Amino acid sequence: MLYHSEVLTVLKVVVIGIEGEINMGFIVRLCKNFDVDELAIVNPQIDPWSEEVRRFAAKGVDYLYSSRVKVYNTLDDALKNVSISACTSGVVSIEGIDILRRAIELDEFVNIAVRYDDVAIVFGRESVGLTRDEIAKCDLLVHIAANPEYPILNLSHAIGIVLYALYKAFKKSSVLDKIDKASEEQLHILDRYIDELATIVSSNEFQKELFTISLKRLFRRTLLSRSEVGLLITFIRRIYSKIKKEESTA
Repeated sequence: MLYHSEVLTVLKVVVIGIEGEINMGFIVRLCKNFDVDELAIVNPQIDPWSEEVRRFAAKGVDYLYSSRVKVYNTLDDALKNVSISACTSGVVSIEGIDILRRAIELDEFVNIAVRYDDVAIVFGRESVGLTRDEIAKCDLLVHIAANPEYPILNLSHAIGIVLYALYKAFKKSSVLDKIDKASEEQLHILDRYIDELATIVSSNEFQKELFTISLKRLFRRTLLSRSEVGLLITFIRRIYSKIKKEESTA
């Protein structure tokens, strides 16, 4: 389940008429990667639990045998109790004449999705995508920006892109959250050494200010760990000491 602003969001991936076992395996793996609550398979054309599917699911195979993977006969059944649904298509109406194929960009959908508790994203067949009737059953049509000369993405690739965007938007935990981040005290010490180094590198006050501001902003924008800041402090301190020593012996 995905969390945002203290609200629990249930995310469902709906795949209609899947035709390829390899794609099915990759999709299962992606659903585990991004902690999808339910993978709804509508009228599959292959065995979702075949040996080939299991092989390409890799270490996500346990997801395949969990209660999260469900098979439905119709899209209507798969979309029951969903607050908002969106389907994806590489074929959209550029001029907006075909209202049914009037799409929004993925970023816009993500901004909408974060307001709902139950979200479903619907994907079509590898060969022909979604029918017009299936598109009409969804609340929104989403387009993933790609090269206009070849905008049709592989099914599992499209699912991966959408899930990543939703995962980030809902502020799901990341392995990077476990990094031992540098403290403000450490960063202030680093700032002091940057100031001291800038003082001996340049006598021009304006240039010195540019040096210090640029470096301080650079380090603030970077997710530095405690050990990384420690190494930077040691590095700058040694440069400072070496320059001062050379100045004293000159």
